[in-house]
Amino acid sequence: MKSKKGLGSLLLSMVVCGSLLSACGSNSNTSANDSENAEASAKVAEIVFALPSFNRIPDDMSKVTNAINAITTKKIGVKVDFRLYGPADYAQKVNLALQSGEKMDIFTTLGQFSNYVSKSQVAPLEELLPEYGKEMTAILEKDFGPDILKTTTMDGHIYGIPVNKGMALPTNIIYNADMLADAGVSADTIQSVEDLPAAFAAVKKKSPDVVPFGPINVNPTDTGLVNLMKGASKVDYLTDTTGVGVVIGDNGKVVNFYESDVFKKGIQMMRDWYNAGYLQKDTATTTVNAMEMVSSGRGFSFLGGYSGMEVGKTLSAQAGKNMETKRIAPFYFDTSAVNSVTWMVSSTSKETEASVKFLNLLYTDTDLINTILYGVEGEDYLKVDEHHVKFPEGKDANTVPYTAMLSSGIVGSESLQYQLEGINWSDIELKLKENKDTERSPYFGFIFDQSQVKTQMSAVNNVVSQYLPALVSGSVDPETIIPKFISALKDAGAGAIIDSKQEQLDKWLAAQK
Repeated sequence: MKSKKGLGSLLLSMVVCGSLLSACGSNSNTSANDSENAEASAKVAEIVFALPSFNRIPDDMSKVTNAINAITTKKIGVKVDFRLYGPADYAQKVNLALQSGEKMDIFTTLGQFSNYVSKSQVAPLEELLPEYGKEMTAILEKDFGPDILKTTTMDGHIYGIPVNKGMALPTNIIYNADMLADAGVSADTIQSVEDLPAAFAAVKKKSPDVVPFGPINVNPTDTGLVNLMKGASKVDYLTDTTGVGVVIGDNGKVVNFYESDVFKKGIQMMRDWYNAGYLQKDTATTTVNAMEMVSSGRGFSFLGGYSGMEVGKTLSAQAGKNMETKRIAPFYFDTSAVNSVTWMVSSTSKETEASVKFLNLLYTDTDLINTILYGVEGEDYLKVDEHHVKFPEGKDANTVPYTAMLSSGIVGSESLQYQLEGINWSDIELKLKENKDTERSPYFGFIFDQSQVKTQMSAVNNVVSQYLPALVSGSVDPETIIPKFISALKDAGAGAIIDSKQEQLDKWLAAQK
């Protein structure tokens, strides 16, 4: 959307310039054009926009960047330095830029909202949104609800904009449907996580060289077990990703998740799968994710949180296999479900107005959103109809010059995004409906302020990184390792984090009455 203020200033300048030249009676078309071009050039602000991509990162980004800038310079007077990083590198690249003073204007949190706020690395937006982001906030409220910015507000300041997508992400088992059929198993027999071992056993018997279950598509050392447990048992992490200090259910009591029966039961299940040979032996340390395994024909399935019912078609296009999904656990809306993917403006940005203008366009402009996701029309994708696209003949997601189609869940408004040919548009409408219908935690809107326990948070994160991958992969004996894990967490300061969370949660609950 065009800024009314910017448009008004430009028109006023053009009128004044035209009046002065007319008064002089000069034949000055050339100088007038030069003046207008110089003024337009002077008004173009430059920003850095960093996006994580779950597709192949192309060597040459120039065509896509130029296509983006053809839109943004014309519509809002902003030039974009578009940077694309893989999910494993993204946080490191962004943090390095923020800490070194390198230009970084717009980035996304990927689960670290509170961490960025506590480090004062993001700019407050509440004074900019009414003028430069009103169309964006309007579409967010329409598609999710009027309380959405509560999830990115701390101490009265709005620090980010949640992505506008289907945010209810039930846990699905994503599997190679042809392998399942070859193993003689009907998909109808899979209704819950308890039904999976029988399917794994049948696939392993039919194809001994195939790994029945692998790590999630994004993180090669994460099996998706924690998200499964969170949804199935209504666990609210209270906006930090450590798992130290959660509420299970609605009793308001903050506990260490890793000491809970829910966690211990889930870890034992994964240990049983591992001992049965359903996972790779190196799952805890591998750098190969599930999609790579499935694409190569060496993997059968993985867990993933996906909204809607059509994701299997998108994953099929990526993997080159017949992929289907079954929901096996519900979703549970806590604050992090909304602010875990939040677009923020760096506190060091010298172009905060331009950054909010860009975000506003990112959420409301179909051309910009889909250029970022699909690239250049005719080269990277072909338009099929109003809502659908396909890859050029003989091309797929791995061979087109550019695609970031798997970043659709973190870019702009999903209701304005193109879908791959064959995906039912009603699925988008279902996602928006489920945003409103899915059960919300009683603590939705609570954000934990980590500033008083920064040292403990850092130490606890190190412990979690040390122990959790091996536990969720089933590759270690839980009866031996969980007690060591809990002991190390206590030594790292888990108690102080739990106490701080409980105190803040109690005050927040009191304020809601």
